[in-house]
Amino acid sequence: MDTTSCSIVVCTYNRLGYLKKCIPALLDINFSQYEIVVVDDGSSDNTVDFLNSLSNEKIRVIRHAYNKGLSEARNTGIANARYDIIAFTDDDCVVTKDWLTALVGGFENENIGLVIGQTFYVSKDYRGYFPERLVSNKDAKWPMGCNVAYQKKVFDVCGGFDGDFFDYNNEDSEMAIRAVSKGFSFKRVPNAIVSHQAMDWTVKSLLRSAVNASVWPVLKKKYPHHYQVFGPPVKYGVIVNPKDYIYILTALIFIPLLFIRYLMHGKRDIKIFFTKWPVYVVLRRYYVYKEAIRQRLFML
Repeated sequence: MDTTSCSIVVCTYNRLGYLKKCIPALLDINFSQYEIVVVDDGSSDNTVDFLNSLSNEKIRVIRHAYNKGLSEARNTGIANARYDIIAFTDDDCVVTKDWLTALVGGFENENIGLVIGQTFYVSKDYRGYFPERLVSNKDAKWPMGCNVAYQKKVFDVCGGFDGDFFDYNNEDSEMAIRAVSKGFSFKRVPNAIVSHQAMDWTVKSLLRSAVNASVWPVLKKKYPHHYQVFGPPVKYGVIVNPKDYIYILTALIFIPLLFIRYLMHGKRDIKIFFTKWPVYVVLRRYYVYKEAIRQRLFML
């Protein structure tokens, strides 16, 4: 395994504003030999013009004729990567200068298949609130696709990202668990830091994320001996996101108090607040129950 070179894969689809901040940061990192493989997954905005304007030997652009989805875009990047280590970040993220050095440095031996970095929302010192916390990954706990690196041989052994898990927004989780199930180990490297750019949260996007937790019945059935390897929010292997039950049972008491706190923190999007309290929590329970029944598993 060559740890002196690395391929960085960035997939994008109609998010030019984010991409314009992502690419310059990648070009400014402290690492001797690397390439940036940008997979344009059928963008219809001005992404093509922007990528055409870039003249840097480190950048290679691969375009899909139509939108195939994030998993297929990542798999295209993997297929075209030149080096033994492949790092992933997202088009709505900004890496630090030493990000890649820290991430690649985590490959201490041949059996480490993936290395996980730490992700903050906006910046390390920014104190995010719900739903901003959904995209942070403090202490590099979770194998999020915006800050992770794999040995290329992992994909030779395990195959690529599985698009079936895109509906759960968890194809990156499944890929990492699959790698561990095939005998690869992992390492957390908190000093490999990525910042997620500020997002425009909507009720629609927030409600869509409620489906995320329903991946656990699927992963438990598919990987019964490995689905808990990264410490998911599953208590006793049965209760998914147990705090939800406390929130629901105490809703009449705590929603008014939470609303006051929400306003005190300067938040004013009333729709977002009541989407979470209680709609998001209840909807998440519904998705978990539905998937557990479909998988014929006892999970709550």
